[in-house]
Amino acid sequence: MADLDQLLERQRILAEFGLSSMKTDDLDTVLTEACRLVGQALGTNLAKILEIDHDGQSMLVRAGVGWPPGVVGKVHLPMDEFSSETFAIRAAHPVSTADIRAEPRFEFPQFMKDAGVVGLVNVPIFLAGRAPYGVLEVDSCTVWQPSDHDIAFLHTYATVLAPVIDRLQKADALKHAADRNEILLRELQHRVKNNLAAVIGLVQIRMGRAQSEEVRSELSVIGDRLEALRLVHDHVHISGNDDRLRLRPYVTELLEGLIALHRESAPVLVVRIDEVEIDSEIAFPLGLILNEFATNSLKYAFSTPATPTPTITVEAQRCDGRLWVEIADNGVGLPALPTTRPRSGTGMALIDGLAREIGARPEWASAAGTTLRFSLPNTVPR
Repeated sequence: MADLDQLLERQRILAEFGLSSMKTDDLDTVLTEACRLVGQALGTNLAKILEIDHDGQSMLVRAGVGWPPGVVGKVHLPMDEFSSETFAIRAAHPVSTADIRAEPRFEFPQFMKDAGVVGLVNVPIFLAGRAPYGVLEVDSCTVWQPSDHDIAFLHTYATVLAPVIDRLQKADALKHAADRNEILLRELQHRVKNNLAAVIGLVQIRMGRAQSEEVRSELSVIGDRLEALRLVHDHVHISGNDDRLRLRPYVTELLEGLIALHRESAPVLVVRIDEVEIDSEIAFPLGLILNEFATNSLKYAFSTPATPTPTITVEAQRCDGRLWVEIADNGVGLPALPTTRPRSGTGMALIDGLAREIGARPEWASAAGTTLRFSLPNTVPR
């Protein structure tokens, strides 16, 4: 019967490994600690974990303790009929060799002989679905015939180790997939930005060549809308968040760029926007709404000298789980209109359609100038 102190020590080591494996997501660190603890438990201080290579024809010494430099992470062993490790995996149970010098079944690599290995135990490691991962091998520099209690402990140890390896491998695969997707997304964003800039440039060239004022005006509107889309991509990229962007710098840059095109009669821009982030899918239609309003203000609101200081004011605050937005000018105002959805005017019709797209209902007012108010969710309605 195994000594009680020995059983308690091995139980403690199992618990220590379980706790240590939860402190890191690095597989190499976990496997190295597993080797250290199992070598300590069996008093050999020499152990390694071999991982089956992707080709299924060899195994890498993935981790280990007690080995000279150039072994761990470097040595690959063939998986053939002369391999004790392969035999253990195929047999699906621990396989021991008391003395490799007198073992006729297997061949052993030179680095083990150079390290003075005599006895060893190979314990197969199986992941979820009985997929073979590799082998936990404990080595001894003396003749070693492990007891049934030793074999049972090693089997339990490998069973505890398997789900830890499985979890960390899946976490690593997810991280690599996420990193790869992020690289692809950044590349896509870069290409979209370049393509938008090219299209905006073409629109500007065409606008400069247009003979008709009406054509130039329409092309200007198209260019402004493309610029709003370009800014969404820029601010999403700056934020480092593929889903959300900061509202205040986005709106400020959008409207400042638009107003800068009207240097002779440029109104004052007042921005009162809380420090909020919005869904990037909301940002484009919201930007178009504000762009459309400001464009109409620049065209029509300040057409008479009656306004002392032409001003466009935009405000946004989060309240009761929604974002409340208001944009206004102090110009000549609108003709008499209902306070709900306007029925005429291409700009107002566009604003109405964009507002409905993001779950908002525009409300118009025309007292001291023109005011547009609406509220919307922080995410796109599905």
